[in-house]
Amino acid sequence: MSGKVRKIFPGGNTSNGSKPLFEYIIPENVNRIFCLKGGPGVGKSSMMKKIAKEFIENNYDVELHHCPSDPSSLDAIVIKKLGVVFLDGTAPHIVDPKNPGAIDEIVNLGEYWNEEELEKNKKEIIECNKEISSYFSRCYKFLKAAEPIYYDIEEKYKDCMNFGKVNKLTENFIENIFKDIENKGEYKRPRHLFGTAITPIGHIDYADSLLSEADRVYYLNGEIGCGRTTFLRKVYEKALEKGMKVEVYHYPLIPDKIETILINDLKIGITTSNIYSDREVIDLTEFLDKDKLLKYEDDINFDKHIFDELINYAISNLKRAKSKHDVVEAYYVPNMYFDEINKLKDELVQKILKYETE
Repeated sequence: MSGKVRKIFPGGNTSNGSKPLFEYIIPENVNRIFCLKGGPGVGKSSMMKKIAKEFIENNYDVELHHCPSDPSSLDAIVIKKLGVVFLDGTAPHIVDPKNPGAIDEIVNLGEYWNEEELEKNKKEIIECNKEISSYFSRCYKFLKAAEPIYYDIEEKYKDCMNFGKVNKLTENFIENIFKDIENKGEYKRPRHLFGTAITPIGHIDYADSLLSEADRVYYLNGEIGCGRTTFLRKVYEKALEKGMKVEVYHYPLIPDKIETILINDLKIGITTSNIYSDREVIDLTEFLDKDKLLKYEDDINFDKHIFDELINYAISNLKRAKSKHDVVEAYYVPNMYFDEINKLKDELVQKILKYETE
């Protein structure tokens, strides 16, 4: 029997650059955090994949936190039952131990490379890294340019919404799902991460993985500006008031916006993801004045076209950055002592298995 797997993005490519939310990866029952250090191609992601596979095959539930700039790579894994976390602690998500020795431990894979051979390619590596930085800079400029277009679309839909009716719908929904729930008199810190990402291969949506353990999922239908984030925020804040555990998944372009929430204690998910469009629908477009919206139709269509173009330009630059990153990795891979790294992996597995008996 295999353990359950959940796929998540611990960071995002946003209109304000890279936004890591690594502090929310760490579970409350954390026993050990391994911060993996070393350059590209040293085997950080490969080690995490091997460890995750080993524990999944032995019936442990594991979270896989994928890199938004390279979804085939992992930024972190969480072995939930053991309270063990492995993190990529290199740029852009620099992670330094907060409780060194007691909980946090640095694993430096840089100890397993042939420095003399790598130094021979110093000039090429430096040049590639400059180009990678340049492509990321261009990507974030395009994402930043898309932000006001998003708000322009939002403004037009907002002008056509009856928010009084939206508020009533929200209130009724909250009353319905919490009507028999007593306040626990506790406060549980909400978990903020990303369920989707803008990546070199396009938009990726992990909503089906995030909500795989939910017994009931609602699809929140609406356009930009129809009040979806407000609806989701009111629901999850009520759950927090009741003392419940909540996960909040943000929109990568503008992280203030919310796409999905999971109320863990009730096993209820609410999402804007089209993956769940066949589920029970909460339709905010019912409160749009369709006649009034007609006067904005041409502007909205134009804005959406420009918005999509800007996102596509951002993605193309992420793709170029990924291509150069692969070149850098190609300098490191043949100069790594992977046999030694595999031995280290086995040692780490044995080390964390002791938490099974604690």
